[in-house]
Amino acid sequence: MKRALLAGKDLGKNVAIFKLNLDGAFLSDFRVDEARCMDALKSYDSVFGGGRPSAFLVGEINGLHQVFTGGPATIRQLRTAASKVSTSCDGKVGFRRESEFKKKKVANLGDATYAFEVTFDHARYPGADMNTFVSEFVVVAYKSSVIVYQGLTDSTSTWPTTVKTAKKAVAKVKKVYARR
Repeated sequence: MKRALLAGKDLGKNVAIFKLNLDGAFLSDFRVDEARCMDALKSYDSVFGGGRPSAFLVGEINGLHQVFTGGPATIRQLRTAASKVSTSCDGKVGFRRESEFKKKKVANLGDATYAFEVTFDHARYPGADMNTFVSEFVVVAYKSSVIVYQGLTDSTSTWPTTVKTAKKAVAKVKKVYARR
């Protein structure tokens, strides 16, 4: 499904795209003092974790695009994990208030769509000042694949841009399926 990843021609010349193997699962790093939410974060990382072919976007749009494929059981696991995070962690605040989870609303882009946002504080290197970042996730199940688009930004939400880019990512996957 490397062909299903976003490319430069999909987003324009003000965005550089690096095709890499990346692990986009880091949600369980945000400790939450609520067992149901913490279990959902660990579940998400266990099924979405591991190095995968990815498109890392830098420029006008910053984000990470990944496509997961598998049989019905695998797709069901991916869908369940995304659903649990969006419902179990909505409104939860992480340990020492260093993160906050929020369920987002988005139109259904495939067979099922889940969306959530994580706002977190992060120091770029040890001893640096803490900066606030927002990571917006759109997870779309479509046929035998699950598309994950993760918009990355500084402290201001760019939800409309994330949704627009996620729609392009889903359209690219649908185009690959149409050619099969």
